[in-house]
Amino acid sequence: MRPADAGEVQACVVRAERDGLVVVPAGLAAHLDVGGPPARVDVLLRLDRLARVVDHQAADMTVTVEAGCPLAMLDATLAARGQWLPLDPPRAVRTTVGGLVAANLSGPLRATQGTVRDLLLGIRVVGGGGALVSGGGRVVKNVAGYDLPKLHIGALGTLGAIVEATFKVRPRPPREEALVVRCRDAADAADLASAFLDVDAPPLWLEIDGRDDGAAVLSVGLAGIEDEVVHARGVALRIAAGRTAQVVDDAAARRAELVDFGGGSWAAMLRVGVLPREVGGVLARLTGAGIPLRFGAHAANGVVRAAMRDTGGVAPLVHALRPHVEARGGSVVVERAIPAVKQVVDVWGDPGPGLRLMRGVKAALDPAGVFAIGRFVGGI
Repeated sequence: MRPADAGEVQACVVRAERDGLVVVPAGLAAHLDVGGPPARVDVLLRLDRLARVVDHQAADMTVTVEAGCPLAMLDATLAARGQWLPLDPPRAVRTTVGGLVAANLSGPLRATQGTVRDLLLGIRVVGGGGALVSGGGRVVKNVAGYDLPKLHIGALGTLGAIVEATFKVRPRPPREEALVVRCRDAADAADLASAFLDVDAPPLWLEIDGRDDGAAVLSVGLAGIEDEVVHARGVALRIAAGRTAQVVDDAAARRAELVDFGGGSWAAMLRVGVLPREVGGVLARLTGAGIPLRFGAHAANGVVRAAMRDTGGVAPLVHALRPHVEARGGSVVVERAIPAVKQVVDVWGDPGPGLRLMRGVKAALDPAGVFAIGRFVGGI
């Protein structure tokens, strides 16, 4: 189904609930490989026709946009006023605003700009019974009511179909470049990244990437007015002294390459969440696992990713890595995977003590079980 407005989305949900159908919301279908396998898919609810920028208050630095709006369209609107929504998710060309929120997507910019939860102000969702529910607002200072928007961030459409979202936006840096530093190995890259975190003005973003053969690169994002970038570049070159470094003018393209792992098709992508100081240890375990893979890390945030083409290597790596990481309070999630992998691997791992509460939220907001059953933690 491809509804054209919120009213038609409501009608679709009412019809699905009446007929006992399970609905999976989607935008441009770029992120349906995220999360657990749906228990059923009776209706794919495509929201790509809800693509308007509803309201851009440049002076207040807020924007309200329909869920099917592609990020590229939103970026063009904001750029005309010297602003941006500083979120750089994977597959950005095929990502809509609704997908951005529902899958809680982010990229290198999260190091200093935060994630969806830091920028989302308000939301409109079609929930159980076809109810159109609003949460949050269109202003930055808004403390009324429950923080409903946070429930839908990363919920993968299991609590309802997002039809509109309001964000706070930020001034777009006049200049952004990257310094790409070649390191001896993953451990060297992690140590160097730690040095950048100790400077008075940390980089805009800080990324490690490499392969199982041991090669690793640290990419350092620099942004601001020309003088600021020149100064930051000098500081970065001094920190990276003794290593080969290259300045990249098109930092946005470098960010896109990093978050998409250079493109190509992968059987699975793991996401490991640890403290930033433990990134080096996780990278050592990945490179020493004897499994062909490509790795990346948001070095400032402690998020490590590993991508593999061989389906047979996914389960052994998850089973070896997950106990070690969970014992230290971290997590190992199969963030993306083809169906064959999801059939043999627990995508989410231990959901923790909050599972009962999450199931209660699901029951309250979707009592008929209409939305995307099985995609979220614990089969929700």
